[in-house]
Amino acid sequence: MGFRVAALAAVLASVGDLLLLWVANASRPELGLPRPPELALRLGGLLGVLGIPCYGIGYRALALSITGASDTARRWVAWNGWSFALVGAAIHGLTTEMIASALESGAPGADPLATVVASGAFLVALWAVATLLMIAACAPASLALARGRSTLPRGLGLANPVILTLVLGCAGLATESLRAFLTPVAPNLAHALFFAVASLTSSANASLRSSIRSQTSGTRSRQAIRPKSRWSR
Repeated sequence: MGFRVAALAAVLASVGDLLLLWVANASRPELGLPRPPELALRLGGLLGVLGIPCYGIGYRALALSITGASDTARRWVAWNGWSFALVGAAIHGLTTEMIASALESGAPGADPLATVVASGAFLVALWAVATLLMIAACAPASLALARGRSTLPRGLGLANPVILTLVLGCAGLATESLRAFLTPVAPNLAHALFFAVASLTSSANASLRSSIRSQTSGTRSRQAIRPKSRWSR
């Protein structure tokens, strides 16, 4: 359930990102975008601010999926995941206000990544903190996954949110349009993909374990009620 909630929240946050980027990039003539509706900015901000904190639920589920680890190690993954989620929500909210201020001042549209860098040290510092927290949460969990010490597939150790963010972010550098949308939305989209796959695989594994337990229980029951042969006396 935790992965499912986090996956849905990440999808909503990704939609929120795209709405913010639509508003921010609409004034760039080289992209040729239509004018967004008036509610796009506030709706995009709301989806991210409400959705991103739910990533903590997914990281808690990830921590609980680790087997053969101490409670301290699980708490480390969960705590850093929750912290990352809260900082990420703050970044999304501040970005929304930054875009609103730019629209009110009539500032021309610019590359989203360059805009973040030019926004000042505070927002850049928040991005750096969020990155470190995401790495701190994903690194030990991915190591456990790669070693088979988790109820999730080993492959998710290499397809963790950090790696997926890097892959999607680099893929977005291919063209100006992708750079304007895919690269900035990469962190939220990466979490949506990771939590969705984790939800599907954990549900499949739970069904498989339940089926095995049912078959084992049925076999034992049949053995228990099997009548004894007269030759076994």
